[in-house]
Amino acid sequence: MSTPAQDQTAARTTGLTVRLPAELADALKNYAFVTDTSANEVIKRALIEYLKIHGRAEMMEAAFQRVVRQHGVALEKLEHM
Repeated sequence: MSTPAQDQTAARTTGLTVRLPAELADALKNYAFVTDTSANEVIKRALIEYLKIHGRAEMMEAAFQRVVRQHGVALEKLEHM
């Protein structure tokens, strides 16, 4: 029987299909086996680490570029005031 915390965690997960080149998939399976970790956990940890390093800066840049595109005319008018 599962605990309420386990049920809540399971309810908040999403299935995702990831396509990998065969040699990368093999390396993942081997690493997961050697470290006695699931491939899912290895991918999850790698993604968390990647987003910690790259995610925030890239999100901020994308948001900035979106604002510039959407409000470019107004920003140009403000620039010449």
